[in-house]
Amino acid sequence: MGKKKVIFYLIDGARPDILSKLANNGHLPNIKNHLIDSGSYTKGTTCFPSTTGPAYLPFLTGAFPGDHHTPGIRWFDKKIYRTKGRWHRNAMRSYCGYEAKYFNDDMNPDRPSLFEEYEDGINLYNMITKGVRDENDITKKGKTGLYFKAHFYHKHHEVDLAGHRKLMESLDRESRFTFAVFPSIDWDSHTYHYDDVDTTHKAYKIVDDSLGELVAALKKKHQYKDTLIAMASDHGLSSTHSHLDLGNFFSSHNYRVLEYPKILKIRANVAVFISGNSFASISFLDKKEAYVKSALYQKHHRVLEDLLGQDAIEFIVMRGSQNEYVVSNQQGESIIKMNADQRLSYHPDTADVFGIGEISDGMNYRESFEHTFESDYPDCLWQCHQLMQSHRAGDVVISAASGYDLRDFWEIPEHKGSHGSLHWEHMHVPILTNQKDHIKAPIRTADVNTIIKNWID
Repeated sequence: MGKKKVIFYLIDGARPDILSKLANNGHLPNIKNHLIDSGSYTKGTTCFPSTTGPAYLPFLTGAFPGDHHTPGIRWFDKKIYRTKGRWHRNAMRSYCGYEAKYFNDDMNPDRPSLFEEYEDGINLYNMITKGVRDENDITKKGKTGLYFKAHFYHKHHEVDLAGHRKLMESLDRESRFTFAVFPSIDWDSHTYHYDDVDTTHKAYKIVDDSLGELVAALKKKHQYKDTLIAMASDHGLSSTHSHLDLGNFFSSHNYRVLEYPKILKIRANVAVFISGNSFASISFLDKKEAYVKSALYQKHHRVLEDLLGQDAIEFIVMRGSQNEYVVSNQQGESIIKMNADQRLSYHPDTADVFGIGEISDGMNYRESFEHTFESDYPDCLWQCHQLMQSHRAGDVVISAASGYDLRDFWEIPEHKGSHGSLHWEHMHVPILTNQKDHIKAPIRTADVNTIIKNWID
């Protein structure tokens, strides 16, 4: 038996239904042969918010964004902002620009990354590089130029093709762990459509071609049997037909809005931070500590009631009492509670917001996943808990309705597809490996972390 290793494909933005359709129609022969037919394939769930960057954390650390206090691609720390000022480095963050370099420092040190556990790990395009040796961050050089052309000139596929070449070159390094991001499926889905034949389907095909060449090379080196090839997406994606710009919405209610890129707003009284465009966290700046629902509605009930009346809003989440969360939509509200024995209960108070029925006895980590997996909001109970336990989650968390997103004016180019919400289109992801019967039931993306470590160790 040779040295065990893992090569992980992060196919950003891939939907399980699109992948299955293309594979069954003969367009992805290598994925069909090596992963679906000869290996293991399941539909899993990602985290909330279902957005690039924070949604990499479950794979790399086995923990969720709330566990790391990085609850979005953009986040706001109300306490730091109020006590140490807007210029403090940790008052707010956007990983969409130069502040991406702070992601490693923002992570919870008690939740080490796979790169910290396997110090010979190789990284391709992943913004989370905590523990990666500089010489093993093999796409670091040239990445900025490629990403610039991809964003402004829509030359998305060049990034994946260059990444594949680097991946093949890396096989001679004999690393135990390789994390390779293929971002074009996500980019094409945002720019065109998640099922676009001329662009997005070609991005899936690039991944398939890469897998075929990789398998052939590993077999030639007599390493295939000792290599776990894993493939998964960090989120799904839905088509976007309408935008509700939350910054403009709060401005129309006479709030002074702090948002990216308008982070120099003077005397701001609300912070609006968007992730994936279908998720938002709202922080009201008239109170240093986090609001609970009762106090929040005393001060800001008018804007919140108007917000819930918008077609673009699926639901909002607020804190209730300790370890209790209030989920509200146009019909009413439900209560999620984490009990002392780490079991989650769910009570439809004036409405069954998640449509999963009363859960009075409580469910543990696995039971709550299985109970909600095929609902409209997979893993909704645990995901709301993990997110809202973070002080950076905001006073109100917003999940957009399917077909809508929450950012308009500042989105360049305009998004034709969005993600970030708790809706199944964004939460369900494909998870595959080349090992037969390796995954026998639906899992969370956080479980992939354990699968990788079990294989290597």
